[in-house]
Amino acid sequence: MANAVRPNPARSAPDHHREIARHWRAADGIDLFEADYKRFSFPKHSHDYYAFGTILNGAEQFMTGGTNYVARRGQLLMMNPMQVHDGGPASDDGYQYQIMFIAPEIFGDLVAELSPNSTGLPFFGNHVVDDPELHLQLQSLHRMFRPDLDQTTTLLERDSQLLYSAARLALRHADAPPFSYQPGSEDKRVRAVIDYMADHLDANISLDELASLTGLSRFHLLRVFRHATGLPPHTYFNHMRLRRAKRMLFDGFGIADVAAATGYADQSHLNRHFKTMWGVSPGAFIAGLAPAAKKSR
Repeated sequence: MANAVRPNPARSAPDHHREIARHWRAADGIDLFEADYKRFSFPKHSHDYYAFGTILNGAEQFMTGGTNYVARRGQLLMMNPMQVHDGGPASDDGYQYQIMFIAPEIFGDLVAELSPNSTGLPFFGNHVVDDPELHLQLQSLHRMFRPDLDQTTTLLERDSQLLYSAARLALRHADAPPFSYQPGSEDKRVRAVIDYMADHLDANISLDELASLTGLSRFHLLRVFRHATGLPPHTYFNHMRLRRAKRMLFDGFGIADVAAATGYADQSHLNRHFKTMWGVSPGAFIAGLAPAAKKSR
């Protein structure tokens, strides 16, 4: 290596702060995410999937349920569906991590055999855990599901490893069975508002509309909704739009069509909100999709 060329610090400095994020749709109900963030911080948000992450380098700090956490290299982080949290770097090096998002119904099916008498889903009360064996297993599982890699893994092995991983997650780190967690079991009035929002993502709905839907005063609705979801209605609605936007981009829709379908005034409006939420623009998101996903567009 005597002839190796040393990088020019002046040239490499801009890349030091470059935010990198890639998404893959591994299977129905399973998405993969990998990021290397130096400065980027997520605002308060939630996912409609379970999120299981492995910290590869650096450290991430986040708050959920009024408690601050730091997940460091080698640790696992876990989030329940619709659990409000933020996220950002906890070290000068930022943080690099992999996340596997699993739809609640998929995860429920995977762990159903563990507790036949359960009335709901597993709930993860510990959000940062030390489990070196599972940390390595989730990294391996991430590679098995990556559609952009040449796979020699059989479907039988992949599906078996997914089941083993789900079982270990639930048995080692979730609340003890029988499982009873019911995401989406909010106050009926809040549920009615959420369902209305989901049906009108392209509309400019008003607080008056939502209040009349529930029979509550506008102020009372704001209090009830935030207590149930952790977010005010306008923020929750924007996050619903952004989740729909991401899935439409996965499905091959153009950015202009996505902006129109999700109620954003134009592409620049979508771009600003999308980048705030995911750390990359819609164009960069598309560019980072796996080759298999791009071919389907």
